[in-house]
Amino acid sequence: MQFGFLFLSFSFTSKKGMKSVQQVKKYCIPISVQLAVLLPLTLLTLYIVQSHILMFPSSDHEPSSSLLLLYYFGITATVACWIAWDSIQTPLQFAYSCFFKPLGQHGHDLQSRLESFYQDQAKIYDDSRRSLLRGRKTMLKLCAAQLKEQISTGLMAKNPIWIDLGGGTGWNIETMNESFPIEQFKQVILVDLTPSLCEVARERFKKKGWNNVVVLCQDASSFQVPGIEGLLEGRVGLVTVSYALSMMEPYFPVVDRIHSLLSPEGIVGVVDFYVSSRSSAPAEKWSPQQNRQCNWFTRHFWQAWFELDHIHLEPGRRDYLEHRFGTIKSLNRRNHFVIPYLVQMPYYIWLGCSSARQQELSSLMDIPDDTDSVASSHHSSCSHYSLGSRAPFGYQNKRWRLDYDPNLPCHTQFRSYIYAFTWEDPRVDLEYLGLSREDVMFVITSAGDNALEYALKAQPKRIHCIDMNPCQNHLLELKLAGITALEYADFWRLFGEGQHTQFTALLQERLSPHLSSYAYQYWCQHQDRFSRKFYKTGYSGLALSILEWWIRMQGLRKEVNAMLQASTIQEQDDIWKTYIRPAIFSPMIQRILHNPMFMWNALGVPMNQMNMFLKECTTQEYIENTLDPIPSYSLFSRDQYFYHLCLQQRYSKTSCPSYLTKDGFEFLKTSGALNSFRLHTESILNALQSMADNYLTRLVVMDHMDWFDPNACQELEDEIQAMYRVLQSGGQVYWRSAGTAPWYNALFLKHGFISIEPLGIRRPGQAIDRVNMYASFYRATKP
Repeated sequence: MQFGFLFLSFSFTSKKGMKSVQQVKKYCIPISVQLAVLLPLTLLTLYIVQSHILMFPSSDHEPSSSLLLLYYFGITATVACWIAWDSIQTPLQFAYSCFFKPLGQHGHDLQSRLESFYQDQAKIYDDSRRSLLRGRKTMLKLCAAQLKEQISTGLMAKNPIWIDLGGGTGWNIETMNESFPIEQFKQVILVDLTPSLCEVARERFKKKGWNNVVVLCQDASSFQVPGIEGLLEGRVGLVTVSYALSMMEPYFPVVDRIHSLLSPEGIVGVVDFYVSSRSSAPAEKWSPQQNRQCNWFTRHFWQAWFELDHIHLEPGRRDYLEHRFGTIKSLNRRNHFVIPYLVQMPYYIWLGCSSARQQELSSLMDIPDDTDSVASSHHSSCSHYSLGSRAPFGYQNKRWRLDYDPNLPCHTQFRSYIYAFTWEDPRVDLEYLGLSREDVMFVITSAGDNALEYALKAQPKRIHCIDMNPCQNHLLELKLAGITALEYADFWRLFGEGQHTQFTALLQERLSPHLSSYAYQYWCQHQDRFSRKFYKTGYSGLALSILEWWIRMQGLRKEVNAMLQASTIQEQDDIWKTYIRPAIFSPMIQRILHNPMFMWNALGVPMNQMNMFLKECTTQEYIENTLDPIPSYSLFSRDQYFYHLCLQQRYSKTSCPSYLTKDGFEFLKTSGALNSFRLHTESILNALQSMADNYLTRLVVMDHMDWFDPNACQELEDEIQAMYRVLQSGGQVYWRSAGTAPWYNALFLKHGFISIEPLGIRRPGQAIDRVNMYASFYRATKP
């Protein structure tokens, strides 16, 4: 009896927990009625079995325990199947059609073979493929977002034509309606070779009342629309193929047909299974790729497995697709089907376009190429791609990002951004920079906050942001895309509050057209960064996490909140001196601050920089000189957003960077100031070497030069010489340092600079800016 009740309970729970799906039966008996009838029947059956056993007490007729267990299992399995039939019918029918049903002999007639395979499962096709065919919604959302962006900029007609090849039951078209209304297409054409699937699609569209949708049961490589034969060539705005290219035996003619159909501004969306070759794919040399390579077992097993069902995963197929088209977006994923993390089926999501797209974009591009100032390539260990028309960023809507090779060791050493926020005060920078609209700037990216401040306050002609860590540029690119594509409320939730539960939807539907493929891939893999507290991510987030833990352990949350909400400097300073300061400089904190590993991983202070200030003071004295003047400098609640963020892991509307204010956001969004940005993913030296003589007017290199070893500084000397070469006469370099008199100041004089000016030297009890983390702030001028 226990086995019977257990199985019934499992069946009921399973049915209740499953998502609602389209029922195959027209009428279904309610679960309550099924239980009311079958449960007593089951009990009665079990009672009869037990009575039968009692009627034969002799050992000769007594059934064995295994037979009794078989009775129980058979009865409960039958009852469970009856109750759960509506839920298990689809997977059972799918399994039968895929693994047991004989297909018969069809020779070379592909349509007959497909029809034999799909005719019994046409009605359940959509329900049975939900978990198997992953990535279809993502591909459709990316296509819809790309269409909307191109239509809004005038690059594409308002009512494009869409062809869905291998569209089967029409699931793609119905799903696309959620992101891009079908009525807004001039015409939608579904092409599939399987009659039973096409019939399901016709019924679906008839119910929807879509008169602009046509279903063609024809071959993808040669189909023609009745009445407009031959008139579609070069006029189609969107072509999509979902898990169908791998099933098409005349593969190359299909890809060539897509190319002939596509308009110059048109896009192609593909999602399909794949396996990589043993070596890197040719496309990896010119299109952004991450996580493409498959291990030996995956390559051979899935290719052989799918070959049994006439699904072809030869790597050359995908290579040819990427050869014929330019890559806009590319994602390589794994479907953990059936057994998570054990079964890994490789699939890819890819958006491409005609090679003519570059010419179309060039006439509408807001950011012209700096062909006179930035070299197309240079010889170094961390150089740009030198691929001409195959440059991976040439097909992007926004060309903020310059090409780079993500596989170089100088980039692969970084798995995340170090700084989620910028730790230099841009207000003081702007006081001395004297920027105008004709200035060309060179700045270190960091988190991009200061570069956005320069763009907002001064609108310089060009801002070159340089960082060897690709993730720092991914972060700035996300901010640029967010300002361009989002409403202020969403942008504030992302970077003001550091939390947005709908980040994945925003990424696919709003942000993706404005992100390079590299940045999009990165944020797809790190969608959880905005699930709770964004500013606790990255290496700098470790320091914030420790600080949060320390406040909780000391029981100081109330005092910290009071300090952050103080309305006067006196009140704020009193709370600091009475409650916060004594706890900060406890013996335990002092030991932590003396640890070089903590200083690097949590605070981003390298050993060479630490050695600079240790020559002038102890670590504790340095921290005291940094923090003690802050509470009396400006209010945390209205101005001091750097430390407000550290203590709350978020900004407030009254204490945040200017680009996070509503006025600042709207100005950047509408003024065209973002067009000045160029993002270089390379070393400072390589970026400088790529620029023309007398090109820059201002360089802001933060504390970068502190990182060099005084005993091995040839690269720094090369940098300073390159700075001198690319600066115009009267151009200036700005830097901060942990030392009051940096050893490398002499190198600027050595290589021709004049007027090495200290713009701020920190003294005990005095702050030189709102951060006050550095001991000095300098400027050098080219004569």
